[in-house]
Amino acid sequence: MQDTRDIRTICLNCFGTVDMRTGVCPYCGRRAEVGAQNTSALPLRTLLAGRYLISTPLGRGGFGITYKGYDMLTRARVAIKEFFPKGYATRSPRSLAIDTSDAANGKVFNYWLTAFVQEANVLTSIKNLEGIVNIYDFFLTNNTAYIIMEYLDGMSLHKFIHGRGGRLHLNETLNVMRPVLETLMLLHRHGIVHKDISPENIQIVNNRAIKLIDFGAASIYTQNVSKPFFVLKKGYSPVELYSQSNEQGPWTDIYEIGATIYTCLVGNPPPDATERRIHDKIVPPSALNVQIQPVREKSLLKALAIKPEDRYKSIGEFQQMFYGEFLPAARLTTRQ
Repeated sequence: MQDTRDIRTICLNCFGTVDMRTGVCPYCGRRAEVGAQNTSALPLRTLLAGRYLISTPLGRGGFGITYKGYDMLTRARVAIKEFFPKGYATRSPRSLAIDTSDAANGKVFNYWLTAFVQEANVLTSIKNLEGIVNIYDFFLTNNTAYIIMEYLDGMSLHKFIHGRGGRLHLNETLNVMRPVLETLMLLHRHGIVHKDISPENIQIVNNRAIKLIDFGAASIYTQNVSKPFFVLKKGYSPVELYSQSNEQGPWTDIYEIGATIYTCLVGNPPPDATERRIHDKIVPPSALNVQIQPVREKSLLKALAIKPEDRYKSIGEFQQMFYGEFLPAARLTTRQ
């Protein structure tokens, strides 16, 4: 049932109704917020497409801004991602529109926007895939594009590892990462490579589901759709991401999965791939007091091979060798 409240009365924290006499929400105790968080973000209480209410920004990445939002039609919390690449666009003064009036920047912006739209269409077509954040809507306005996504309550794998004292036991790592591998296997079948896998982009939802998030760097490699803009994360990005002349594919995600598993077990990512290419100083987990079977350690180090051709060619190959037939049935629990 559609929410017919005046948007000025809606709490931007819990989306209850603010007491206008006091300016405080009786449900969560927060004061009503006005204005914008920063000069580049959309003003608070902006209504997109006549139904999506903009709340506070959740994050600003290289590709855009993600906002906490509220769907007035379904009365549900959502996450709203606005395509707004850093350094290549500005917000027009006294306007919601993105300005790409610089000819050179505008050409690049439009190229990325085309890839963003194509990827959003593919992700929308597989929106019921359990292991990725659900996409509810997608539209163009304000000279840019918006994706309306499922709002996830929970914590990142990065925070989860920190809460466990900085590293996870092998059994726990196996249970956290298995749904991520299965999700990637399905994405690769649809021709999509993520290219930005790290503990920050794996979300442990409060119902204990594991979700892969942030597809800003993703490419549809089977359709030769790629972005000249890419994400580099020290310790997680393979060498082919440092040189756009090198071919990218499932093996790119395999390296990042290996680096994420390594971080779970060891507490830190492996040395940066560009450093390893010159002199490889990666330390096997077993040498750092990690209890891991030799066959698993060998398969992990193969996933982390510097040269793409030395890695597994598919997630299925890696999963078969890393998990084998003996996946422990340890239960995943979360502690705030």
